[in-house]
Amino acid sequence: MATRYVPTRQDAERYRILRNASRALSDRLVATIPSRAYEEIGNALGIRRNGVLVFDTEDMAGVLADCCLFEWYQGGRNLVQQYAEAHPPKLETDAGFLLNAYLQAKYRILVSTSAVPDAGIYCYDAQTREEFFLMDFAFSRSLGNGTVALAGRTVPLGGYWMTTGAALPITSPEDVQTAMRETDLEDMDALEGPGQNVLFMVRACLAAGAAKHIVYEGSGGPGPGGMFGRARREPRFPGFKRRRRLH
Repeated sequence: MATRYVPTRQDAERYRILRNASRALSDRLVATIPSRAYEEIGNALGIRRNGVLVFDTEDMAGVLADCCLFEWYQGGRNLVQQYAEAHPPKLETDAGFLLNAYLQAKYRILVSTSAVPDAGIYCYDAQTREEFFLMDFAFSRSLGNGTVALAGRTVPLGGYWMTTGAALPITSPEDVQTAMRETDLEDMDALEGPGQNVLFMVRACLAAGAAKHIVYEGSGGPGPGGMFGRARREPRFPGFKRRRRLH
């Protein structure tokens, strides 16, 4: 039986450094996303209507960028893999270490089991039953010790994992299952590569209202942070418009 990982203060400090470094790397990665990727992934997620990306919340910008980087393929490679081929990661640098970790990222349905204050949460993958520790200071405070389900992409950092950005809370598994049954897969049929399963899950979560409860991971307190999280600002995507709130 494997020994359970116990986070140390040194691990937490290392994570803080890597979390800060991930923001600069994410800016470089996002800069490689072509308009076609935004269009096709927007269609697959059901958020592009009449040629316009329509966001229920500005927080969905991070979800879209994440899917574009990892689920949009050309020539059998996603954009992270293409970037790594053009800029081979130097593992002795934080940026290179992180890029190599992103190449091993996994999209998961996470179920939290307990929290370690000011460190992160113990959780397991609902599909594979793999248990691991997710380092995230904000999660350790906001999720507490109750059982919470999240959909998000995880990145291995040695003895622990972190997520790439905004995670989608699954507040109602029944609503997600209903959305999965009602999802039209036609928009995904034209996509190349193995990303359809992830896009199918993300679309179902969004259809079930997860965007209204997006949880950010980060090295600080609750609020925008993580790989794709930012302070509130207009997303700079082609054909973007914010959905007007009805009062």
